[in-house]
Amino acid sequence: MKILFVCTGNTCRSPMAEGLFRAMLSRAGRENVIAGSAGLSAVEGQPPSENAVLACQELGVDISAHRARRVSGAFLAAWDLFFPMSGTHAYILQQAGVRPENIYLPRAIEDPFGGTLEDYRRCRDELCRELEQFLARLPGEGGKP
Repeated sequence: MKILFVCTGNTCRSPMAEGLFRAMLSRAGRENVIAGSAGLSAVEGQPPSENAVLACQELGVDISAHRARRVSGAFLAAWDLFFPMSGTHAYILQQAGVRPENIYLPRAIEDPFGGTLEDYRRCRDELCRELEQFLARLPGEGGKP
C-alpha cells in the first residue's frame, strides 16, 4: 500500500507527516506500507522548512534530506491512498481524478509556513494525533481505511 501526504508547497506539513508516519510504521512493523509526500504548488527540489526539520528532530525524526515534489496527474496514479492537509487539497485531488474513497481527510491541519518553531511544534503534534488515528484505521494488505 502506498500513501501520499499532500499539502501546498511540500516543505512543511506533508514532509513532516511523511517522516512522522514512516517512524510510526517502523515502530508498528508495517513494512508493507510506503509513505511519500508532494505539494499541489510545490517548487521541485526545495528543502523542507528549517522549523519543520527542527520540530521533527525533537521527536527523533530526520526529514532534512527531503526535497519538494509537485503533484501531477501521472504521479497520482502511483499512489493508493491520499492524506491531504485540508478539504481544499482533497477537492483538488478529486478534480485531478482521485476517487473520494481513496482520500482520507483528517481535520484540517493548519499551515505553519513562515511561523515560529512553536507553530511548527503545534502542527507536528496535531499531525501526530491525526496520523495515529489514521494508522489505527489502516487495514492490513490491500484494504482501504
